[in-house]
Amino acid sequence: MKADATTIAVYDAKTEEYRTLGASTSERKVEIRFAQSLPKGGMVLDYGCGPGCTAAYFAQQGLITHAFDASEEMVKLASAYAGVTAWQAGFDAFSAKDTYDGIWASFSLLHAARRDTPALLDKIHKAMKTGGKFYIAMKLGQGEARDALGRFYTYYEETELRDLLCSAGFRWQSHRTGEDVGLDGKMSKLISVLADA
Repeated sequence: MKADATTIAVYDAKTEEYRTLGASTSERKVEIRFAQSLPKGGMVLDYGCGPGCTAAYFAQQGLITHAFDASEEMVKLASAYAGVTAWQAGFDAFSAKDTYDGIWASFSLLHAARRDTPALLDKIHKAMKTGGKFYIAMKLGQGEARDALGRFYTYYEETELRDLLCSAGFRWQSHRTGEDVGLDGKMSKLISVLADA
């Protein structure tokens, strides 16, 4: 369940490119809706935070904001934002209980091996307060593979992702699908899901 070293090395080397990407208009709308769905002053976690841009937005909205990432360089960027408490860790090290009103996992869990995903989702569910909001974004498809940059990915079909979330105790509320070009220059099909704990 340890973080893939090659994937982390790519992110360590690409921090500036990620930092300058920022959120698209549609992504920012999702962030706004997610933040507004949480209690005022609630606690939120950016799970696999990257450069911390989303965590920074949550902190600006008055949320108590935690963030972690396996990339040391990404955590340095995230830690620089006011109101964001960020630390370096892999998914396997996360073990909070009944702590978060919301957990945001945007294109992070797709780097976990398929065999590890059920246990990770179970840990996320246990970390959330009853009725908390969970956002997850993944790439659609099948199997596991590395992209042109060497990053490890696990791909899911909508039905498989739905079953995984349900098995972990989440209630699927809504989802959207689309396409976007990744850092590797390839167009990918995407899915994002909002679920309740």
